[in-house]
Amino acid sequence: MVDFTSLPIPVVPYAPVRSPGAGIAMTSLSEARAKVRKDFDTSPHRLAYHQLMLVEAGNGDLTIDSTRYSCRAGSVLWIRPNQVIQFAAVTDMEALLVMFTETFPLRMHATMGMLDDVLRPCHWRLRDDEPAGLRRVLALMRDEFERSDQGPCEDILKHLLAVTLLHIDQMCRSRRRADQAEADAPSDENGELFLRFRRELEASYRTTRLVEDYAAALNCAPRTLSRACRVTAGASTKDMIDARVALEAKRLLLHTDLPLGAIARQLGFTEVTNFGKFFARRVNMTPGAFRRGENPRN
Repeated sequence: MVDFTSLPIPVVPYAPVRSPGAGIAMTSLSEARAKVRKDFDTSPHRLAYHQLMLVEAGNGDLTIDSTRYSCRAGSVLWIRPNQVIQFAAVTDMEALLVMFTETFPLRMHATMGMLDDVLRPCHWRLRDDEPAGLRRVLALMRDEFERSDQGPCEDILKHLLAVTLLHIDQMCRSRRRADQAEADAPSDENGELFLRFRRELEASYRTTRLVEDYAAALNCAPRTLSRACRVTAGASTKDMIDARVALEAKRLLLHTDLPLGAIARQLGFTEVTNFGKFFARRVNMTPGAFRRGENPRN
């Protein structure tokens, strides 16, 4: 098993200059870039913390776990811990950054837990009716963070961060509402089961891709698990499992020199040909072509 924390991909630790003992920090993209060497952002690297980014001006491309996103004013990004990221070489992008540790956020509704899931969306473009509310909350957060009289209040920052995450959750839900029947609205039970499934998936995706195995581990029927995944994440259980395996395959192909056979074994495939067929079906190109950086097949 490859431990990505041991790979030669630089990890940016959580080390805020201001309020070093706090679990949250705010800065601008230009200020953050000024603290690292010029070629660092354009090389693959990882963060040891969560980072929300609201693009305020300019344009630029950012790759997160091998998916490239074109960003412009109004783009929102959520980079989760240990995702491999890389900026384009040329960019005039400016953004507000909110960085926080994994333990800082308040405990929230179960279905909110899917937001910091590496399989969930990490890039959104705000619509005309969406930026104002999010910007107001971030402005309040920045005012609190930059207080000079008594310093920032951690409890206020926790609650403002919660409101920010709720704004993102509301944005995600509104965009799915047109395609989702009212009867399929997430319930507490579905949300809790989905979070338990995601924890089990992280522990077991290298050893099994069978829905039945996950349902048995969670002591529920496959149909019950399927419903929880569908109404909470908008995807089938099988699709969630395969997406996690494919994500790990991409990471291994891009950031290690392991041969295809070793990668196949790491991910639970008994034959490299079966791994190749699985990867081609999920990514629309062969593992070798993906490693060489070729374009996907149409």
